[in-house]
Amino acid sequence: MQKWLSSWLLCCATSCATVCSTLWLTLYAVPAFAADAAPVLRLSANHWEPYTGASLPQHGIAADIVATALSRAGYAADIRVMPWSRALATTYSGDADGVVAIWSTNARQSRILYSDSYLSNELFLLYTRPDLGDRTTLDSLSGFRIGVGRDYDYSDRFLRRNTFKLEPVDRVVQNLLKLSIGRIDMVLEDKRIVAYALRTHREELRNLAPLRYSSAPLFTLPLYFGMNRDHPHAQEIIAAFNVQLKAMRRDGTLARILRRFDDDSRALQQFPLPMQP
Repeated sequence: MQKWLSSWLLCCATSCATVCSTLWLTLYAVPAFAADAAPVLRLSANHWEPYTGASLPQHGIAADIVATALSRAGYAADIRVMPWSRALATTYSGDADGVVAIWSTNARQSRILYSDSYLSNELFLLYTRPDLGDRTTLDSLSGFRIGVGRDYDYSDRFLRRNTFKLEPVDRVVQNLLKLSIGRIDMVLEDKRIVAYALRTHREELRNLAPLRYSSAPLFTLPLYFGMNRDHPHAQEIIAAFNVQLKAMRRDGTLARILRRFDDDSRALQQFPLPMQP
C-alpha cells in the first residue's frame, strides 16, 4: 500500500510539473509573439480621392503605395482619413506618427521628415469661360479668383504671389460647383482628382459647362510620405521606406499598383466627362 501511494504521489508530482511547465511556456510565449508583431504607425490622410480616401480600396492609390512599402519594411499602417487641415495638425502634434501624402514647403520641412518622392501631381488650371484663354504661368493670373484646396500650401513660389485671389475649400467638388455658378474664375487641380470628382458627383455637377484646362501644368509637385520629426524612430522608418520604394520600382510592384488604379479609372470611363482641352 505504501509503495502504491508513493508511486501515485510521484505520478501526480510529475503531471503537475508538466502542467506548470506548459503553463509557464504558454504565458511567456504571449509576450514573445507580441514582440514579433509589426509595429503600427498611425498615419493621417485627407479626403483627396483617388489618391487618398476613406471609401476607396486600400484607402486610395497613394495610401496603397505607402502601406505596401511600410509593410515590406516591417511596419503596419493604421490610416485615418480626415480634412487636410486636421490631418496636418495631428501629424504636427504627434497624435499621428506621419502623413501618407504631402507636398514639401520650407515651413513644413522643420516639422516633417520626408521620404523619397513616390508620385507627382501635375496641377492644371481648369475653367469654363473660353475668353480666359490658355494660362500656364503665375504672371498670367493677376486679378483672377482661383479655387484651391484649404491649407494645401502647394509651393513656396506659389504662396509668395499676391496678384491673384485664392478661394480655398475642403473638397474639389466644392470648387467645381463654385466654378459652375461663376463664384471663381479657375480651379487649380490635378486632372486625376477632377476626373474622379466628375464621375462620382455627376448629379451635383450636371449643370457644369464643359471644362477647359491649360495646355501645360502650372507646376508639378513631387508627392511624399512624411514622418513627424519628433518621432523617436522617424529616421529609420523613412530610410526603410526608401529602400522598399526603390525595390518596388525595380520588381514592378509600384507599376502594378498604378496599373490597378488605371484599370479602375478605365472602368469609370463609360461615363462621358464634360471636359475640353
